[in-house]
Amino acid sequence: MMPLAALLGSEAEAAKWKNSRVHRLVIWHRIDPNVALDMVEQAIDEQDPAILAEPGQVWTRRPEADPELPDVLYLTHWLDREHQHLVAEDGGRTGTGVILLPLLYAYELDYWRPV
Repeated sequence: MMPLAALLGSEAEAAKWKNSRVHRLVIWHRIDPNVALDMVEQAIDEQDPAILAEPGQVWTRRPEADPELPDVLYLTHWLDREHQHLVAEDGGRTGTGVILLPLLYAYELDYWRPV
């Protein structure tokens, strides 16, 4: 994965995004700010979709993942408020469909066009 700043266009945009994720964890989940920052930084390093996944992203199937999965997913929007189901286009075999967030662990973040 490219560095977050490269994916988002600048260090300032990466910092802004990271701060918004930390803020969300602190407010929504009542996590200590320092712990939330550590979680977000670790998620970035590990490409954890539970923290990273957002509409506008393109995720590419990892080489070791099931070859029956679509090669590429473009995330268009969340289907629910709990952020467990994403609507994704694959531009290939299956077109548009709903995926569960855990499916993204078979993919790596490749491109990000913030919406």
